Amino acid sequence: MSEAFQYIDILILAIIAGIVLLRLRSVLGKRTGHEKTDKTSYNYEAPRQSQTEKVIPIGPEKSSSSTTDSWFDNDDFLRGASNAYEMIVTNFENGNKDALKSLLSEDVMNSFSSVIDERNSKNETVEFNFIGIEKSEIVHKDLKKNPMEVSVRFISEMITCIKNSKDEVISGSLNQVQKITDIWTFEKYSNRKGSNWLLVATSD
Repeated sequence: MSEAFQYIDILILAIIAGIVLLRLRSVLGKRTGHEKTDKTSYNYEAPRQSQTEKVIPIGPEKSSSSTTDSWFDNDDFLRGASNAYEMIVTNFENGNKDALKSLLSEDVMNSFSSVIDERNSKNETVEFNFIGIEKSEIVHKDLKKNPMEVSVRFISEMITCIKNSKDEVISGSLNQVQKITDIWTFEKYSNRKGSNWLLVATSD
């Protein structure tokens, strides 16, 4: 009788084990060897590095171009240069030397001053109206040298004329808008605290 109960217990355990296996198979599925790998899923295993794979270290780059030019914003510089252009042209034509001193290098200041002084000695007067800058663009930039150097091409519109002591127009016109193209070069010392960009050269 006890042996019969033992057989019944074994049979019940076998049935329970069979049910558990069937449920595991329905949940986990059957692996056939043809499953597709989802490349979008996360992989928590450490990736293996192939011999041809290039490892890029995380940290600041040491390339001279990035460290030298990253601080320089072309648009910001052009806005400042355009404002300086209008101020310099306007004060030069109006003969205001004091306003020019902080914007020009010594050589350019001397050159502008000599023109202003010559006009004053001849009792010439300038009538001037700055209309605006049509276009400005950087045509040369060297931030590695010291002083740093940036050249900008300006295309501007203005009305200007020069009159003699008899109030006669000897240059320019009061009624005609002139389109002027200038290339100005600015310099700034990188190793001088408080150094500003100064106009060091002009050309057409």
